[in-house]
Amino acid sequence: MLRKQVKLAIESWLDFVSAILIFFAAIIPAYLSLKLKGDIRKVTIALTAFIVVHGIYHVVRMQGYESTAESVFEPASIMVLIAFGVTYLGVSYKKRQEATGK
Repeated sequence: MLRKQVKLAIESWLDFVSAILIFFAAIIPAYLSLKLKGDIRKVTIALTAFIVVHGIYHVVRMQGYESTAESVFEPASIMVLIAFGVTYLGVSYKKRQEATGK
């Protein structure tokens, strides 16, 4: 019983630290999203969205709602990450087409 409590306390602490670090990591792409123009702005917005959703996952998990975190925010985080990848591919493809003159 004591081991389980210690494990939960350590996991909560790790989720807290992870959430703080993740939200700090979102500051730079969020700032860039405000300052940049054009296609690169789309990429930084998608990256910021992923970072924020992943941080929310850790906050929800830290609060003890592990099932909600695992069933709602983890898949949402994955979907936003995929959207980021698709956005990046679309922007890079467009840039490559412009560079070749097609």
